[in-house]
Amino acid sequence: MSAFPSVPFVALDTLWVQVAGTLCNLQCTHCFISCSPANQEHGMMDRATVARFLDEAEALGVRDYYFTGGEPFLNREIFEMAADALAKGPLTILTNGVLLKPEWCARLRELSDASPYSLDIRVSLDGWDASTNDPVRGEGTFERILWGIANLAQAGLNPVVTVTETFAE
Repeated sequence: MSAFPSVPFVALDTLWVQVAGTLCNLQCTHCFISCSPANQEHGMMDRATVARFLDEAEALGVRDYYFTGGEPFLNREIFEMAADALAKGPLTILTNGVLLKPEWCARLRELSDASPYSLDIRVSLDGWDASTNDPVRGEGTFERILWGIANLAQAGLNPVVTVTETFAE
């Protein structure tokens, strides 16, 4: 008999997949897993692996999916993985928004339009302006993030913008 209680794993509501491992185009001061352009401690996931996890999750009753990183848009197979997830349920992709060029946003819109499920792109900021965001995310990132958000809007996607307010003393 074990000294620890055992609870069988019989269902799962939500699946989070760290598709970019610890690789990120930014090096935010608050990152809890130290993602950065140089951190390859946990590598990129490939489409076949993600597809296997999506199938396993579906069998366990998952109703929605989240892709995160690092920065998910550094993964060269992100659009194919997104299509695979959107065939099974709603998908949210968490991103810093810096890499969201117009042609990628148009491709995301196509994926969204082709799926019966919702695609949410959640973009993170660390302040309401460059003076509060850039000390955390890096010089010039506030404007680059706004560029990505504008590209999503131009493609007809309504991004979810998540802002973390920080207070300096």
